[in-house]
Amino acid sequence: MDKLKGAYKTIGEVSKELDIPSHILRFWESKFDRLRLIKRKNNHRYYNAEDISFLIYIRKLINEEGYTIKGVQIYLKKDNTLTKTLSNKEKEYFQIIKEIKKDIQNIINNK
Repeated sequence: MDKLKGAYKTIGEVSKELDIPSHILRFWESKFDRLRLIKRKNNHRYYNAEDISFLIYIRKLINEEGYTIKGVQIYLKKDNTLTKTLSNKEKEYFQIIKEIKKDIQNIINNK
């Protein structure tokens, strides 16, 4: 059974999905405060969709853009709009989804 799209994922699931070893994910947790994963009493790590998007962004900066960890940290401090940009895009997506739902409901009601 697959998890729902917005469900929290374990470090193993994220590691497999993003093809990033779990020890790298744990290292990145110590270097990037923006990763706000949840740790349960049993010390299992759980990532939400925003964390996973941020991990993808970090991976892109390191693997494709050639940044070092320190370089990514400096870049993110300079580009402090990343959080705002993600939040604005998410708001925009939710608005679009609401409009689509409304359109579908109107189509259903008009039949």
